[in-house]
Amino acid sequence: MENAGNPESIELIAENIFQVVPLLKKRLSRFSAFQSEHGLPLSHFQVLSLLEARGSMSVSEISDYFNIAKPNITPLVDRLVSAGLVDRVRSTTDRRVVFIVILEEGCRRLESIRALLGSNVALWKESLTGEEFDRLGEALKDVVTLLEKI
Repeated sequence: MENAGNPESIELIAENIFQVVPLLKKRLSRFSAFQSEHGLPLSHFQVLSLLEARGSMSVSEISDYFNIAKPNITPLVDRLVSAGLVDRVRSTTDRRVVFIVILEEGCRRLESIRALLGSNVALWKESLTGEEFDRLGEALKDVVTLLEKI
């Protein structure tokens, strides 16, 4: 892309970040039903989703992925273990390494959350045309792909 990295592109990206963050917070705040219905905050479901997608991960890997200090991830993992949603499993090659794995109950809970999330997202269709809704889906997919690269 010829204009990539030019001052106008940089300014446009920076300005859109200022606009998108509050909009995302506003839209995601409607998902407070996650916490009330399932007794866990959204951050816990994000960890469950990551574990489902990636398989086992160490606390350090989870911490790095979310860019959250390891001492802040450990209590979150402790709560997930206490809730019977994940478990700690020692590495078979290095007993010092402990992996976090999602359990069957964690997968079931995640499926339930996704259904709730899907019903909330479906309501967005009332405010958008079919084409806009499809564009939103593609744009979010692109944002995830691009942000994972930087």
